[in-house]
Amino acid sequence: MPLRPRALVATRSRAFCVSALRLHTSDHAKVLGANESLDIVIIGGGVVGLAMLAGLASNTNLPPMKVGIVDAMDLSRFRTWQDAKKAAAVCPTPTHDGVAWENRVISINMDNLEWMQQIGTLPYFDASRMRAVERIRVWDGLTDAAAEFNAEIGGEAALSTMVEISNLQQALLRHILDRAANPGSPLSVEMLDKTRVTNIHASGRDQFPVVSLENEQGTRHIATRLLVGADGHNSPVRAFAGIESFGWPYHCKGLVATVRTGSANSADPLVDASAWQRFLPTGTLAFLPLSPFAGTIVWALPPELADALGAMHRATAEQNASPSLLATLVSAGFRLPWSRLEPLLYGVVQRIEHGIQDWSAFESHVYEQVAAAELDAGAGAPTAHFGAIPPWASAVDAKSVASFPLQLKHAGCYLGATLNRNLHATLPSPSTLLTGALTALGLTPGGANRGCGQGRTVLVGDAAHTTHPLSGQGLNLGIQDVRVLTETIGDACMHGMDIGTHSALHPYEVKRYLPNQAMLSFTDHLHWLFATRPASEWTPYAPGIQTQLREAALKALVWARSTGLEMVNELNPLKRFFAQGAGSKIR
Repeated sequence: MPLRPRALVATRSRAFCVSALRLHTSDHAKVLGANESLDIVIIGGGVVGLAMLAGLASNTNLPPMKVGIVDAMDLSRFRTWQDAKKAAAVCPTPTHDGVAWENRVISINMDNLEWMQQIGTLPYFDASRMRAVERIRVWDGLTDAAAEFNAEIGGEAALSTMVEISNLQQALLRHILDRAANPGSPLSVEMLDKTRVTNIHASGRDQFPVVSLENEQGTRHIATRLLVGADGHNSPVRAFAGIESFGWPYHCKGLVATVRTGSANSADPLVDASAWQRFLPTGTLAFLPLSPFAGTIVWALPPELADALGAMHRATAEQNASPSLLATLVSAGFRLPWSRLEPLLYGVVQRIEHGIQDWSAFESHVYEQVAAAELDAGAGAPTAHFGAIPPWASAVDAKSVASFPLQLKHAGCYLGATLNRNLHATLPSPSTLLTGALTALGLTPGGANRGCGQGRTVLVGDAAHTTHPLSGQGLNLGIQDVRVLTETIGDACMHGMDIGTHSALHPYEVKRYLPNQAMLSFTDHLHWLFATRPASEWTPYAPGIQTQLREAALKALVWARSTGLEMVNELNPLKRFFAQGAGSKIR
C-alpha cells in the first residue's frame, strides 16, 4: 500500500534529520577535539532526567538517536531496588505494615501518572508501595477555618498518588533499559552513572557543547547537539548557558519524617486515603498517607526550630529514650491551638541550648497540653474519627528524619539561545521582559540578558525552577517539563529541524514558562499569606504605634484569609478548580 502524502513527508523529514545529525555531529566533534559525540546528553539521573529519557524512548516520531544520561550516583542499584526493599521488610503486625518506607516521597498528580501509563512506565512501579490520595483537608492554624477537597469534585478517581522517589526512579530506569534493549528501538542509550562532570565548554554560542566526564575508567569528552540540564537547583548546565535565576530563600527548612500510627495505646482509626495540611504561623505541617499504619510528614519550620527538633530526635534515639517524642510533637502540631503549641516548640530549643538530656518530663508536658486543649474544646475538639485530623502518630522511623532549606527560584529563561535570540525578536517573550526588568533593577547578578547565552542548552525541573513544597507541585512541574520537551523534540524531528536550535526548542519554553511562573507565584503567595506570626515572647516587637498597626493588620489578614478559605469550602466551582489544579487534569 503506498504511503499517504503526509506519512511520506514525515518519513523524508526523519531521514533528513538523521543525515543532518550525522554530518553536523561528526564535524563539530572534530573541531572541538571531542573523543566522541552523542545526539542528546542529559545531565542528572534523578526522576526528571530519567523521565526525559523515558519520554524519548517512547516517542515514535524520533529518528535513530544516541542519547546519554550522566549522574554521579550509581543508577544500577535501581535494577534490584524492589528485591532490596522486600529483603528489608519485617513481618507485619496488626499495628505495623512491615514496610521500610523512604523519606523522599512525592505526591504525583493524576495527569503525570496517566502519562506514565501512556509511555509504558506504570507497569514497572511497585504498586504495593503506592497510596492513592482521595481527600485533602487544609485549615488555618490560628482560626481553624478549613476547606476540604476530594477526588469526586475534581472528576477523578484520586487527587494524586503517593509514591517514593526511588520507586519512580527504578520504574523509569527499568522501562528505559527494556525499551533500549528492543532490537527495533531507534534509541541508543548510554548510562553514564558514577560519572562526574568536570567541565562544559563550547567554541561559540551556537556550537556543540562538549561535556568533560570523569569516572573510574578515565576521562571522556563528549560533544552533543543538545545538552539538557536536569541537574538540580545548582545546575552546572544553567551556569554554562549563562542563564541567571531569580528568587529568594524562605528562611525556613522542610523537616521530613516517616511516622507510624495504630499504637495499641491509641483508639484512633487507621490512615485512610486522606491527607491533611495545617497552616501554622511558622509554616505548613502536612501529613500524607503511605499505608493504613504509616504516613510521611513535611513540616516547614524556621531553621532554629527545625534544627532543634532534629537534634531532639537524634538525642532521644541515641539514648533509647522517648522514641516517640517527635511523633508526639507532630500529633500535637495538628491538635493544639497556636498559643499552646508555640511554647512547646521553643521549649525544645531552650532544652537543646541548655544541654538537658532527660526528655521524659517534657514528653509528659506535651501530653498534658493536648489533654488540656481537648478539655477546653469539649465536644468541639478535633478528632481523627471524623477526618478532621490525622490519627495519632505513635512513633517515628529513626533514620527517616531529615531537613532541607526551602526556597523559590526561577530561571530567566529555559533556553540558553533565548538570551541571544531576544536581540532580534520583534516581540520579546514574557520571560525576556521579566529577566530584563530584573536585570535593570539589579536583581540578577550578571549573565542574564547580557549576550552570554549559550545555545544548544535547555533546562528542566529544579534546574529551571524550585518552589515551596506546600502545594506538592515541585517534581510534578519537572515531569510536565519533560513531557512537553520530548514532544517538542519529536515535532522538530518530524519537520526535519536541528533539535539543538532555538527555533526547534522555542515551543517548549513558550508552553512551560508562564504556567510554571503562575504555579510558583501562587505557592509563594499562599506561603506568605499564612506564614504571619502574631507577637509573642518568642517573636517580640518593640512597643509603639508601628507594632500596634502591625497587629491590627495581622488580625485583618487572618480574618480575610479565613473567610476566603471558608468561601472556597462552600463553593463547589472553586473547590473543583483547586482540586483539578492540585492533582488532576485541567479541562
